[in-house]
Amino acid sequence: MTDKISSIRIIKLVPKSETAPYGCVNVNTVPIDIPVMVAVGGELTTTDKDANFYAKQLQKLFKEADVTGIDIYSIAYNFGEIKSSLERAEAFRKASRRLNEKALKPELETFIKDVRSKEPVSNYIKQIFNIFLAPRIINTSGERLDITTAINNLRKIKFYAHCHGASALWQTANYMRETMRTIGYSPDEISKIQKEVLVIQHSPLAPLNNQNFTTISFASAEDTMMLEHNNLFSDWIYENSQDVVPCFFDKKSGNIFIAGHLQNTVFKEHDSKGFLLSEKESSTLTSDGKIIFGAERNALINSAKAAVSGKPTTSIKKLTNGNGIDFDQLKQNGDFIYRVMLNDLRRQNLKFDHQK
Repeated sequence: MTDKISSIRIIKLVPKSETAPYGCVNVNTVPIDIPVMVAVGGELTTTDKDANFYAKQLQKLFKEADVTGIDIYSIAYNFGEIKSSLERAEAFRKASRRLNEKALKPELETFIKDVRSKEPVSNYIKQIFNIFLAPRIINTSGERLDITTAINNLRKIKFYAHCHGASALWQTANYMRETMRTIGYSPDEISKIQKEVLVIQHSPLAPLNNQNFTTISFASAEDTMMLEHNNLFSDWIYENSQDVVPCFFDKKSGNIFIAGHLQNTVFKEHDSKGFLLSEKESSTLTSDGKIIFGAERNALINSAKAAVSGKPTTSIKKLTNGNGIDFDQLKQNGDFIYRVMLNDLRRQNLKFDHQK
C-alpha cells in the first residue's frame, strides 16, 4: 500500500523487554475473546510514540484503580492524501450540521471530488472497522453472526477517543452500519448491536448527535478547537463560559459533560490529560475541571470493568456517578443552562428580526 492511501498502525502495550524497550509492540490483529480498551487519538497521532502516549495514560489509570484483565491498544494514523480538517468538515456536512464553510468550501469540494474518487471511504476507517469490529460481528466466511454472539463479542471492547479520534469513530460507525446492512442484519439488529459499542471521548471534533455508537463526551466550554469545529451550541456556550458550571447535556445534545474552564494552564482546554489522580495532572485542573475529569475517570474505569465482566453497556449515570461526582446534580445543571440558552437565543432572534 502506498503512502498516498491512508492507513493505521496499531500498538499494543506489553511489559518492557529487550524486544519491546518502550513497552509496546506493533500488531495486525486483535483477539475477540480478550477484553480490550482502544485509544484513538488526535490527528497528530502519527507515530508509535504518539499512540503510546494515550495507551500509557490508560495503563496508569487502570493501575491507579486496580483494574486488571484488560489489554490496551492504540492507533497511529497515516492520512495519505487526506486532510483531516476537510474530512471532519465532510462529516459535519453529512450530519446536516451548520458549518461556517466560507473558507473551507472550495477546498472541501476539491477534497470530495479528488480524494474521495480514490478513497470513497477512508482506508484507515475501513481498517479500524476490519481489525477491531468486523471479527466480532462477521464470521471468516463473510457472513453475519447471530445477534447474541455479536453483542457478547462487542461487550469486550471499549474505545477512548480524543480530538480527531472522535471523528474517526463516528465515520467507523457509519461504515459499520452500511456493512452490516449489506450482509443481512436488519435495521433493528444493527441499532441494538451498535449501541453495545461504547465510546468515551474528550474534546471531540465530531458531530455530537447523529451517533450510532453509545457515546459520552467530555469537554471545556473554552475549548477553541471544539468551537471552531463543533457548533451545535458551542457559540453560546463559549460566549457564556464564565457562567457554565459543571453540567451534563443528554442525548439530544450529544451526551456531553462540560464546564466553563477545566485547566489552570493557558491554552490547555483541548488537552486530554487530567483523569489521573497523580499530583502532576490534578494540580493543573480547576475545581470544575476536577469534576469533569472525575466523571470521565469514572466512565473509563467502569467501562473497563464492564469489558472484563462482559456486562451490557450500562446507563451513563452508572458509568459516571460516584467518587465525588453527583450525576443528578450535573443533569439538573445542564437542564437549567439549556433552558437559559434557548431563551437567550429566542431573544436574539427577535432582536434581529430573524422570524419569517
